[in-house]
This record gives sequence, C-alpha cells and structure tokens, in this order.
Amino acid sequence: MPLSYVDLAVTEAEADAYAEPRGWSDWDAASSTDKTAALRRGQDAIASLYNSRWAVEFENDAAPDQVKFAIVEAARRELEDPGAMQPDLDRGGKIKSMQAGSVQMVYADGAPAETTFAAIDGLLAGLVRSKSGATFGSVARA
Repeated sequence: MPLSYVDLAVTEAEADAYAEPRGWSDWDAASSTDKTAALRRGQDAIASLYNSRWAVEFENDAAPDQVKFAIVEAARRELEDPGAMQPDLDRGGKIKSMQAGSVQMVYADGAPAETTFAAIDGLLAGLVRSKSGATFGSVARA
C-alpha cells in the first residue's frame, strides 16, 4: 500500500522521540501546528518520491520505522524551509563540462535534474526499488 496523502503515518510524539536524541532544537521549539504541517509536507514528499517504488507492502498506519524516520527527516527539512523536499528544478540536467577558476558549469541538454536526500535514501535502503526496478540494499522478511 502506498503512503497516504491524507492520513499521517507518523505521530507528532513519534517524531519528537526521533528528533530529541538528535538534538534538533529547531524541531523542539516548533509549535504543534507547525510540526503537523511539516510532517504532512514531509510525508507528501516521501509518498511522491517512493510510492511507486516500495519493495515491501505495508499499511499507512503500520509503516515500517524506517519509513516513519524518513518522513521525520523530510519534515525537519520542511520545517526549516517549506517546499525544500519538492523543489522546482530547472537547470536542465547533468554537468557536461566544468571550469575550476571562476566556476563555470555547462549542463547537458535534456538530462534530468534531480535532488537526492542521502539521509532519507539511506533510511529507506532495502525498502524501495531503484527507478530501474532493482531493490536497494536487502529486504528483511519476517
């Protein structure tokens, strides 16, 4: 089952429990309303990035901890900078050439522009398939 765009898979209390040992003072200082909105935007981002690639099945209300943690990671980015998880990218693609002095980059025409989120991709390793269909990492089965 894909993540819901309506119902949250992670509670504010679960998010607080993840954030506290990481010393996220910005999360701790945020209002409940701001946290909930950030969690909603974070889950929307995770859903849009990964719903078509889950290698495991789960119900929204029983999402694996790694998925919940990824939502919280995304929510923190959204709390700090709303829209950060789903930026509009217009640079046109991969770097075709680069110059060191006075930094000049030339992008290849038609190559896709992508933003990656290393912490989130790491949390979800083994739970998602690559865009080509292969599974990242290993999937533990009970």
